[in-house]
Amino acid sequence: MTTASASASAPASSANLGPGYDVLALALDLRCRVTIGPADEWSVRSGGAPADAEGERMVRRAAEAARPNCRPLAVEVESEIPLARGLGSSAALIAATLGAMRVAAGGRIHPERLLLKATAVEGHPDNVAAALFGGLVAVVPGWEVLRPPLHPSLRVLVAVPEATLSTAEARRATADPVATDVAARTSARLAALLEGLRTADPAALRVAGGDEVHEARRAHLSPATGRLMDAARGAGALHACWSGAGPSVLAFVTEDSADGVAAALRDALDGGYVLSPDVDRRGLVAE
Repeated sequence: MTTASASASAPASSANLGPGYDVLALALDLRCRVTIGPADEWSVRSGGAPADAEGERMVRRAAEAARPNCRPLAVEVESEIPLARGLGSSAALIAATLGAMRVAAGGRIHPERLLLKATAVEGHPDNVAAALFGGLVAVVPGWEVLRPPLHPSLRVLVAVPEATLSTAEARRATADPVATDVAARTSARLAALLEGLRTADPAALRVAGGDEVHEARRAHLSPATGRLMDAARGAGALHACWSGAGPSVLAFVTEDSADGVAAALRDALDGGYVLSPDVDRRGLVAE
């Protein structure tokens, strides 16, 4: 039985990073905090107001995953993460709820023990792995989470359009199988991406662009995303990609190129804004 109030927080994340569909994700230092306490009936509030139906559903599913048949809870959510923009807002909410449930029950947070539960609620493992572990993660068969190195010179910019795009709609665009030659090129791009993120080698990161598994098949859903990637690359970004299901764009830059790329992204946005978050290294934490 959950008998105490507790809080936990988890970071935003950018999944896929181009060719790493449902495998890679990077945690970003924008956080979602969930506070829970016992109640006579369920109540989920976000930013001081009742949560929308999807947010309440996610919280209740995560709570049930943590503790089946749990008693009603009063839940308060405070999030810095833009919604429906491809920045892992639902994954952070799920991870933070699982963490708060664990702490309220008197346990300690062990991310590796929460991965399967979080994935069952989210439906795919990449964002929740980043929300739980922090940093750059790769989820491999057997539900192992690898921690590929990220060169310290690399910085991140995120262009966030005003428009939203639902994850469900974006995933429908990738439902059909891909051809063997597409899979082979994607494997090559993923190898180049991991090497480029390790070394900050511009040549390797240039080869990593042009994903065919999800970016090409989602292009019609958000033409603005493609224009933002082109703007980032044209201004000197080492790599630019859809952030998760979009429509946001993540760009890897260096200190020397950051200002120019940020300016180009702002110019290419028709509404929206540009963020420059640090990479989150903490993952899920008790508050």
